Amino acid sequence: MKHLKKYFVLLLCVFCLLTQTLKSQDKKSKVQFNGDIGLYGDFYSMVSDTNGAVPPRRPGATGRLVFNASLSYKAFSMPISVSFSEGQTSVVLPHYDRSNIIRFIKDPTSNNFGIAPKYKWIQAFLGTQVMKYSELSVGDIPIFGAGFALTPGKFRFSCFTGASQQAIEEDTAKHIQGVFSHKLYMVKIGYGKEEASHIYLISTGMAEWTKSLKKRPINTMPQEGWLNSLDYRINLGKEFYMKGEIAASIFTRNTHSKAVNEDNPVISSISPIFPILESTHFDYASLFSIAKDCKNFGIKLNAKYIGDGFVPLGYPYMQTDRMEATINPHCNLYKSKVTLSGSYGRQINNLSGSRAATTSQAIGNLDANAQITDKFSVAASFSNCGFRNTITNDTFRIQNVSSSWSLSPTYILTTLKNLHAISFSYSQNVFTDYNTVSGALNANNSLNALLSYMISKVKNPFNASVVLSYFNNKISFGLLSTQSASLNVGYKFFTKRLSATAGLTYAKTELDSKSAGTQLATNLGLKYSLYKKINFSLVGTINLFKYGIDRPDISYRENLLRTSITYKIK
Repeated sequence: MKHLKKYFVLLLCVFCLLTQTLKSQDKKSKVQFNGDIGLYGDFYSMVSDTNGAVPPRRPGATGRLVFNASLSYKAFSMPISVSFSEGQTSVVLPHYDRSNIIRFIKDPTSNNFGIAPKYKWIQAFLGTQVMKYSELSVGDIPIFGAGFALTPGKFRFSCFTGASQQAIEEDTAKHIQGVFSHKLYMVKIGYGKEEASHIYLISTGMAEWTKSLKKRPINTMPQEGWLNSLDYRINLGKEFYMKGEIAASIFTRNTHSKAVNEDNPVISSISPIFPILESTHFDYASLFSIAKDCKNFGIKLNAKYIGDGFVPLGYPYMQTDRMEATINPHCNLYKSKVTLSGSYGRQINNLSGSRAATTSQAIGNLDANAQITDKFSVAASFSNCGFRNTITNDTFRIQNVSSSWSLSPTYILTTLKNLHAISFSYSQNVFTDYNTVSGALNANNSLNALLSYMISKVKNPFNASVVLSYFNNKISFGLLSTQSASLNVGYKFFTKRLSATAGLTYAKTELDSKSAGTQLATNLGLKYSLYKKINFSLVGTINLFKYGIDRPDISYRENLLRTSITYKIK
């Protein structure tokens, strides 16, 4: 909490200084500074009638500073992105001491501080960046580092290096597993623009720095990898193109393992660049798409292969050892009043045969939208997914089918005084397990119905909405059902500078019509706008929950207060 107070005082000073400085900005000046800055704080408390029965669901206090802006002068521009948080930690990595300001700023998993100054075709990248190079190399991970990009004409050259993970010392007493500092290096060179025909060569390296920790972790081994890919796109016409990528990776899961002593010309040629060890794996991946995209009709074919040993260094959660193919058509009918789109595909896992069984999955879906009249529209969707493995023994066989469909009509009526919107949504999901041993336990059928009505005054800043919902889920141990109703109203005062909202929600959940659990949630929000640039927001929520027969005599109350101050820079 002491760190939260310290950071908030510092951030508030920065906020006031920026707002006072930017107020005097001349709109006619050649130097322009646009964007927004905001301070956000959440304060949470929980009271349970039985101590320890229900743990709190969030930290007691969290704070965030978000600043997104762009400075420009003639051919020069500099986007600025800042996002600092205090009181919350990553859900993937363990907590660490945040008293070190420099380490706090450099942590890309929790914070973001990045600038990207650009002059004509020269651009630099400093701080936290998400470098989108390709679908198989780098593009889904924040990195704190430095790099640059050169784009003269159609030529492309870019490089970047930095850390995607700060080192964390191991602490067995607190159940914290040590993590090495994770470094990434990347280079891209090629010709052509991203949205047009192009060909790019991409090389990416990853290494975990063992000297970043004072003590080597017990169960964490240092890793390193190297990936090369060819990314391309060929426009065959105005509405016809094909694109794809071919990538190969070498990855060592333990750099302390023994070297491979093998008289192999391939290994001998690679070893001086990348040491080949007993824990080193080599594999490849490829993507391919071909598409015809017209105004009223289009179709796209996709194919993907990801080898078992392939490691995409910039996509840590990509599923490997699989192959899939899909077809995606779409069309517009009756002057675009009716749109249809769908897809059908198949995915096969365990291509290497390293696991006990190979699984296959078929996926298909269809979406339709129809604007029947100016006031009435209907949306519908259907999806079906089948999954199975190659084992025929009933005990270990996996075969299931999941299907769902939904229908959502909407009616909007506008009069001289009011705007009325009525919508209804109904969906049904059926999951069937064909395993004779576990099928009865895994079967799951559910339906959900939702009705909403909204009214808004045309000449009066008043609006209100009512939402009714019903959820029914039939599972192996009974029938679970939830009914809820909510009412929300809003009004604007003082020439629409002050917005007030209030809401009430009641929900009941029961199993086989036995004693139900109940929830009553209320919220009240205020938002005030000053000079159309500074906005103050305050939203309070109280949630009262009482368990039913599953946990009798247990209830709790949650209090949540959300505050924010934002300033729009123009």
